[in-house]
Amino acid sequence: KAAKLEEIKSLLKAKRMEREAEEKVDHVEREKQRRSMGQQMIKTKEEMERQAMSRQAQQRKKEKEAFKRERARIRAELEKDKAERRAHKGKLQSKLGIEGYNPDAIQYDVDGEEEAQSPAPTKKKPKASVAKIDEYISKVAAYRAGGDGGKCLKVLLLYIKNTVENPGEDKFRHIKMDSKTFKAKIKPFLGAKSLLLAVGFAPNETGTVLDLDEHADLEVLSQAKEKLEAALAKY
Repeated sequence: KAAKLEEIKSLLKAKRMEREAEEKVDHVEREKQRRSMGQQMIKTKEEMERQAMSRQAQQRKKEKEAFKRERARIRAELEKDKAERRAHKGKLQSKLGIEGYNPDAIQYDVDGEEEAQSPAPTKKKPKASVAKIDEYISKVAAYRAGGDGGKCLKVLLLYIKNTVENPGEDKFRHIKMDSKTFKAKIKPFLGAKSLLLAVGFAPNETGTVLDLDEHADLEVLSQAKEKLEAALAKY
């Protein structure tokens, strides 16, 4: 009887050892599968990220090309308008279609001085007015091509914000009109320079710098700053 019990114990032990060995093998296989799946998931994620970056790069390229085409189109329209103005003594008679540049809707300050819609050669240009600040901002915000209006609003806000928040800083009271920023982001856009003139800036004797008048109204500057912030948020 004792021998029979020992035999049973031996069989049970052998079975247990066999089961443990099988479980160990299964565990190793499962671990291999887990690691393999993890590596595959990492590769899949990396591939998806790579494809997303590629799509973004292609989109940026398309947007950049579209922006260049739009800028080239506008420049061509402006050159055509300039030629027509010269031919008609400053008057712009033609109107292009919906897809083109329409003088009645938006105009660019091609000569560096803001003009009325169809000014007569002998008609004096009206002075900038505080009462027209909203109008000037609306004119700038109307430029949508390439986000030009938004860029102009940002620069105008920077100019005026600096004077409001740092009234004692002399460097913020002068704007160089021959600077790259002014010539590219302020000068071409109707309403931009008029806004600066309306809040208290004026050309110096050489006509190369806009100086803020020492008696400029800080309240007007503050209101212009708030209106520019609101316009930029809506843009």
